[in-house]
Amino acid sequence: MRELVQGTCFLMALGSLGHSQAFEVASVKVSRLGNTRQDFQSVPGSLTIRNVTLPTVIMWAYKVSKYQIAKAPDLDVDRYDIIAKAAGPARTDEMRAMMQSLLVERFKLALHHETREMQAYAMVQAKGGSKLKKSDIDDGRVSPIEGKFVLGGKGGSLDQLAVFLGEPLGTPVIDMTGLKGRYDFTLDLTEFAVKGPRQPGEQGADPVAVFQAALPMQLGLKLEARKLPVEVLIIDHVEKAPVEN
Repeated sequence: MRELVQGTCFLMALGSLGHSQAFEVASVKVSRLGNTRQDFQSVPGSLTIRNVTLPTVIMWAYKVSKYQIAKAPDLDVDRYDIIAKAAGPARTDEMRAMMQSLLVERFKLALHHETREMQAYAMVQAKGGSKLKKSDIDDGRVSPIEGKFVLGGKGGSLDQLAVFLGEPLGTPVIDMTGLKGRYDFTLDLTEFAVKGPRQPGEQGADPVAVFQAALPMQLGLKLEARKLPVEVLIIDHVEKAPVEN
């Protein structure tokens, strides 16, 4: 009986830890910028998000691609500015959980998870194995380098890289490399960029061909088209007008 009580108390403590994951202060407003440029900045314990759509915030909070969210099309219309601070220097995954709580509190977001079999890409190690360099940073990011055709990872994880690759491919990318931890890397796609103004009728580079050429050579990874079970977020309810600050 004593072991049962101790176990129950432990589970209750875990539950209370989850519920306590909330930003200390947060401002949520409808953006008035009137353009499509988005700004997303994070440092330990602080987020500054400007002119970003609600699905984009949900993607970040749950670490999924837009192809893993079932939503109403009009959710891509309105944009928001969100400034949030934790009580201390919280890690990125802790702030993701805090953002999930904020979405419930301010937008009354309700969703559930489903696993659906769909066409996707499995990201696996190429022949010869990974060329990634282990990072000494334990909480980093993967982001495009502004003004360049380059994707940079500084303490980034493979699931973060997979989310970024899914955007131009138009389908989910699932990390199946088996590689854990965080890495420093650069995926330079400059040589594949169209040089000069695009001519009428000229097609851009095929992202599948680009990644299949660059990933094995630069990172020791490759993509394989497969039918895979993919986690999908189903939005049951959300309000576009956020609760006042």
